Amino acid sequence: MSVVCFIRAMRKVIQKNEKQKADWKQLIDSYAPLHVRYPEGELIYQVGTYAAGVYLITRGFVSDHCTTQKKDRYLSTSEILGPGELIGLAILLQGSDKLHISRARAITETELCFFEKESFFKMAQEQTIVKDYCIDCLARRLYSIKRRSCPTDHKTPAEQMYRLLLELAQKHGEYSEKGLILLPTEITEAVLAQLLGISNTKLSRIITSVTWVSLLGERLALLPEASPLS
Repeated sequence: MSVVCFIRAMRKVIQKNEKQKADWKQLIDSYAPLHVRYPEGELIYQVGTYAAGVYLITRGFVSDHCTTQKKDRYLSTSEILGPGELIGLAILLQGSDKLHISRARAITETELCFFEKESFFKMAQEQTIVKDYCIDCLARRLYSIKRRSCPTDHKTPAEQMYRLLLELAQKHGEYSEKGLILLPTEITEAVLAQLLGISNTKLSRIITSVTWVSLLGERLALLPEASPLS
């Protein structure tokens, strides 16, 4: 994807996100969810625990991890979700016994709005925008997982890092006129190394050896034009 096309796509995403923020602010004022805060590294919910409701992330980032067994193998998928995204949507699944099927953990200090199950269902029945948002949210996650369905052992750490940064940039980045996509300030080198499961030293070596990512002060910046996957 060219920088021009990426920047145009980013503008559309930002405009859409701003509208969604305004919509959610109105819903929060109307339905009065519980405001909760989790420090970095704290578990929000675990697999098999009761799903009492849905969380809307308002600040920070959450890792949502799911492991499933397929024959004699275990397949793991992990998503990084940020402001404006929902977690805890297992309550929408039929036959799930209303239990969480994934593990959510705050990877930065995180603030969320918690909608109890009954309140969320009531809101979804009364507000078409909520139902549409859930469908859109789940569809985007499915597409994201399908794009990352290749075994990770066939990818280098640099390729894994690029895919992760590109996904974060598309959802939460800020574009600059120089063609750089600035990553959220919460995604530091230490956080990124933890997400990739590598040491800070190894991450620093990758950053200095590639052309598609750089540091602007302490902020990570992505250059999609120099993609290692093209």
